[in-house]
Parts: sequence; C-alpha cells; structure tokens
Amino acid sequence: MSDIALSTLLGAPVYDGSGKLAGHVREVALTPRDDAGRISDLIVKTSEGDRLLPARAVSSVDGRTIKAKNNAGEWPPLVSSQGFLLLERDLLDQQIIDVKGRKVVRVNDVDLRLEQSNGAWRLKIGQVDVGLRGAIRRLLKGLAPRPAVEALASRMPERAIPWEAVDLIETDPARRVHLKLEYDRLSKLHPADIADILEELAPAEREAVFESLDEEVAAEALEEINPKLQVELMSSIDSDKAADIVEEMNPDAAADLLGDLPVETSEEILEEMEPEER
Repeated sequence: MSDIALSTLLGAPVYDGSGKLAGHVREVALTPRDDAGRISDLIVKTSEGDRLLPARAVSSVDGRTIKAKNNAGEWPPLVSSQGFLLLERDLLDQQIIDVKGRKVVRVNDVDLRLEQSNGAWRLKIGQVDVGLRGAIRRLLKGLAPRPAVEALASRMPERAIPWEAVDLIETDPARRVHLKLEYDRLSKLHPADIADILEELAPAEREAVFESLDEEVAAEALEEINPKLQVELMSSIDSDKAADIVEEMNPDAAADLLGDLPVETSEEILEEMEPEER
C-alpha cells in the first residue's frame, strides 16, 4: 500500500494497453452514490477529447505514470460529469467541515491510497491535506524538479484529516441529493460545535448546510447562534421547514426568534405550524 498526492497524479501521462501514450490525467473522479471513498474513474485528456478510464481498467499506477489494460479506443468519451465528484474541481481549494477537529478548513491537496488486491489496483481517498505540504506541492509543481519539491514538502508538519472525518459542502440541493451527500457526521456533534461551524462558513455554504440538517439538530444548533444570524438562516429556508424547526425549539427561544424575524416571515412560519405548537 502506498500514497499518491492528487496534485502529483493530475497531469500524469497515461499509456494504453498497447504501450502508446494516450493522454494525460485531467481529473480524478469518484461516484459517491456507489462508494464515497473509492476512485471510480480517471478522466484522461486525449487528442480526441476527454475519455473515461475506469479504475478497474488500470493495470498500474506509480504517481508519475498510469498504465491501462486496454486500448484508448475502448475508453468511453466523457459526456457529462453528473453523478461524479471531481477531486480537483470539487475538493481542491474548497471549504470542508473537519468533524474530528470541529472546524472549517480549506483543502490544499488529497492523499490517495493505492491498494493491490488479487492482482487488481484500487485507489481510495486516504486523507485530505489542509497544511503547507499540499500547498507547496501545488505551488511549485512544474517550477522545480519533483524530488526537490517532495523534499521541501516533507519538511513541513503534516496537517491532514482522515476522509472518514470529512463532511463536504455542496450548495446545490439537487446535486447534493444526486450525490447522496449528507451531514450525518456533523449532526452527531454537540449543538454548540455545530453553531460554531455554521458561523465559520460563508453565507451560501452556511445556508446550504443548515437547510440540510434534521429539524431537531437544526433547532438545537440555532439556539446556540447569535440572534442576527438566526434571522438570516431562518429567512433563507422555506416556511414549512422553518416551522418544523421552530416546533423543535424551546418555547421561549422560539418566541424570541419569531419576534426578531420580519412580521411577514413570522406569520408564514406560524401558519405552517401545528395549532397546538402555534
């Protein structure tokens, strides 16, 4: 078993089954609905456009060179990236939630774990790099010899988060559902920790995460957030979802919140609530 940095894998030459240079790695993809940690495909930039090289069709990977079992003509063209989580596009430089550290961090690189089992190669996400190692690899890639870059990066203290402790942030509800991205790990934290994380996020990310939380969890977290941010969050979601959250809150806290909201918003929420709760 060995680790390969995503930044190293991107741009690596890909040789097909005949030994011919077919192209270079443009993206690394996984399909969360099937397996949230295992790489499903490499997207290879070829002279005939982007093609999908399934991970099962890879014969060897050493971080500098990819070799495939079959010829490039057998790789299907990339028609759409729907359903894929693309590691460069969707992870690098993106904010994620470090559930273990109970904070929001930015991804500098991704460490991929290469495993061999029964003669087949499997590439999985091991951890995400949020420190200087990944930043140096990417900053100096192509500007200095690779051994020199790795030597410098190795001197930096490691700051990484295990993949199983990461919650991704997706602002598009339809895409989040399609990818089956949920916030189960975040929901298990103490409400005060969830509130701190929400306050760290940018407005669009904050609203997306809050809207996707279970009503009971959202209510408990909301009571730990300052009143101004409470109003922003509750104004960003549908009135029926807001009503469900208010019903889960402490009555006094709920009354204070409704009093802080614009009158029209409060009335819409009250109309959606059960009569007894109202």
